[in-house]
Amino acid sequence: MVILEVVESWSLTGIEAHILNRFFIPPIFALTMSFGQGAEPSAGPESLFGLDNVIDVHIRIESEEWAKLQPPADVRLDGEAVGEAFGDLIADATAGGHFRSEKSTRPGLAGYLGVDHQYGRADVEIDGETVRGVGLRYKGNGTFIEGHESRRYSFKIDFNEYVKGQEFRGITKINLNNNITDPSLMREALSYELFREAKIPASRVGYAKVYLTIPGETKRKSVGLFTVVEQKDKRFLKRNYGSSKGLLMKPSTFGLFRYFGDDWHEYEIGFVPKTEPTEEQKKRVMEFARLIHEADFDEFEERYVDYLDVDQFLRFVACNVVVCNLDSFFGGSQNHYIYLEPESNRFQFLPWDMDHSFGAFHMMGTPDARRDLSIDRPVTDKHPIIERVLRVSGNEERYHAHLEDYLNTVFDEDKMFGKIESVGAFVRPMVSLNGGGAEARFDRVLASEPSWEEQHPLKFFVMKRRESIRAQLDGLSSGESVGFGGFPDI
Repeated sequence: MVILEVVESWSLTGIEAHILNRFFIPPIFALTMSFGQGAEPSAGPESLFGLDNVIDVHIRIESEEWAKLQPPADVRLDGEAVGEAFGDLIADATAGGHFRSEKSTRPGLAGYLGVDHQYGRADVEIDGETVRGVGLRYKGNGTFIEGHESRRYSFKIDFNEYVKGQEFRGITKINLNNNITDPSLMREALSYELFREAKIPASRVGYAKVYLTIPGETKRKSVGLFTVVEQKDKRFLKRNYGSSKGLLMKPSTFGLFRYFGDDWHEYEIGFVPKTEPTEEQKKRVMEFARLIHEADFDEFEERYVDYLDVDQFLRFVACNVVVCNLDSFFGGSQNHYIYLEPESNRFQFLPWDMDHSFGAFHMMGTPDARRDLSIDRPVTDKHPIIERVLRVSGNEERYHAHLEDYLNTVFDEDKMFGKIESVGAFVRPMVSLNGGGAEARFDRVLASEPSWEEQHPLKFFVMKRRESIRAQLDGLSSGESVGFGGFPDI
């Protein structure tokens, strides 16, 4: 076909590819294309992302498949049950266990409630292109629990869960986050972009209007405006590192890079490998964990550079400190990835799940304390890997230099204000899709001053956070350390 030959000869930007796909390709191929059934995609994965990009996602699922997604009938998600789950969680933390309950195979708080997200088989239409037989499940822990009340859950779509080798626009999984904890719909998107600008591999982000059809029950019901987040998987690794042969892990345990002796089974539970580890990679994890927690400081100082990409680690810590991302590896349990990069054979840390960034994690400290978060000891809980790395001669100075640089680049006030305004202007007309009160909450987050209803307006946070970091770098303040209070030192 002549049109197709011309299209294939173009070199498209992400926005151009999205426009082409949305308005021209579907009408041309509407009668012949059903993606996942042997057809070639009309655009690449970049067409799904961008802070000025929104896609339409229409999920169609039969009622019996939809039922597979739902929690068991005996699972309670009320306030009393959540309180009991927190009690069990703290008991496991105190006992030196993992962030995982025997009630579920999944890690995290939802697992302590007996939730174990299961896939159902669905068809999904994305901007006019249909993929049949995909895996659809809920995702998340806190966002799942909070989303339960409004029945607006986050989703994970796995294109090859049921059809082996199936993909869509070059990806096999995609995440649709409900933003239930972020009325701005921007914290995660802005944070991921800041990490990427700091040269830390991080997921690409976009937006999606999500619709749901359950035949006989509901037809193309609007579910809301979601954030589209790129999955960290082998495709992500190949794009960012040129290879996926390293070991990717998503820890979910109480403590950072914990040491469990020489039994790999414990590391499988606590470090949650996402790629198949080789024997050498297993050994590498256990050796570095021992070095962090068991070796004296002289040995650590001598050998740690053989295991850790030090500058990447310092930049990772600095970025989390800048945006006060406390529901993260600072909490010591989850919401980060670790990658054993194959060429250097050193560990790198990658961000994940940042809807509570920009000082919005209410479980640690007051709003004022989070805006004034200490750059040298952000959390009161002991994390030997952070403390030991910063203790090595010269590292604190390198770390402070990164913070200084970020104040003038990725976290420059004019730059951040401009992004908040531009992304806010793009998102604002669609905020009402998230139901009654969403627009009012959104406007409060974009206000210039805190209010009783919203204590974390984005611009106010940026201004005060920059002032705090500046004062600390100049030696005029030590900032404030925050913590869960009651968790053991692991």
